[in-house]
Amino acid sequence: MNKSSFRFLWIGQSLANSGDVFYMVGLIAIIYELTGSVTYMAFVPFFITASRFVSGIIAPLIIERVSLKALLAYSQLGKTIAIIILIGYIDVFSSINTSVLIFFFVIAISFLDGWANPARNAFIPILVEQNALVKANSLLAILDQTIRLGGWAVGGMLVAIIGGVNVLWFTFFLFVTSTFMMFLIPSIDRNIVSDEQSIKLSNWEVLKKGWVTIWQTPTLRTISIVEFFESIANVVWVAAIMYVYVDQVLQTGEQWWGYINATFFSGLMIGGFLSLKWSHLVDRLSSKVILVGALLASLTTLMFGLTSTPWMALVLSLLFGLVNQMKDVAQETLVQKSVVHRLLPNIYSAKDALITAIFGGSSLILGNWTDLFGVRFIFMLAATLLFISSIIVIINRKDI
Repeated sequence: MNKSSFRFLWIGQSLANSGDVFYMVGLIAIIYELTGSVTYMAFVPFFITASRFVSGIIAPLIIERVSLKALLAYSQLGKTIAIIILIGYIDVFSSINTSVLIFFFVIAISFLDGWANPARNAFIPILVEQNALVKANSLLAILDQTIRLGGWAVGGMLVAIIGGVNVLWFTFFLFVTSTFMMFLIPSIDRNIVSDEQSIKLSNWEVLKKGWVTIWQTPTLRTISIVEFFESIANVVWVAAIMYVYVDQVLQTGEQWWGYINATFFSGLMIGGFLSLKWSHLVDRLSSKVILVGALLASLTTLMFGLTSTPWMALVLSLLFGLVNQMKDVAQETLVQKSVVHRLLPNIYSAKDALITAIFGGSSLILGNWTDLFGVRFIFMLAATLLFISSIIVIINRKDI
């Protein structure tokens, strides 16, 4: 294993992924201050995910033709330049009439970001020996889940403490560090990466490889269907809707957004540590962990939406984070075991594109429905979707 190069890769990408979440949270707070509209707030994750989806779809084609190191390094450099321009624009032109133009910067940053995760996953077999791939993928899976969900918690706390614009500045410094680490990874001739890449495939074959593999593999197909419902439901926990819940249901100040996010993040960390401590049980009883986790996630979401007591909301957010993290670790482990390692980049490209599209569309739709039907209704809907995911696990237990 090229330990130093792999270290640059996972640390640099973790910093970049954290920055991606932080700037999304910071922009949500800024947009809400400018417009006071949940729908406008929801446009931030929508444009981010829609742009990332488009670039993620074509990522396999780019990976086939461009050095992975160059793709990671220069896309991250482009994001760094774009976000400093965005900060300057907000400082100078910040108003309700010009807030719409902010979304053009959001689209540009997210388009560049859509190449990163598939490229990273394709780089892993180059930097890591065959017998260490499972450990490497497990480490990255836990980091990704923690950042994807916990990043919103930390971002919410930072917004409450230092404000949205300063969160963007913090993101800029994370991007600078990440760019530096990407350039430290040694260049590797793509022609000697693997025999698999030397086989000439048509553009259509390259694009569809991951999707076909997911559909033809029972385990991947079941998990993807479960993640479809979970991705819609989890929008209530990690997007603008939580901001409204604190204001309208708990009727507390902005700091409680940070408090709830803090307990949510604590639950994720506890769940991650428990998964590592009891890894043999999570591995052996993965289907049961996923089923129980889905049921408990549904129950905690339902209770969270019904309560108006701030301290109870803190307890429930902690419990949701804990069970959700343990369930996600079990699901990622099953994904990694279901196919040969050389197919993982294609699998993750397809999975990322699917989850990205679902999250973006759900953020926009549920944000609008929150304005129309109220935030409690949205939490009831989310609990129902999580319960449906548990039913799917029960029906397809033989596949997982």
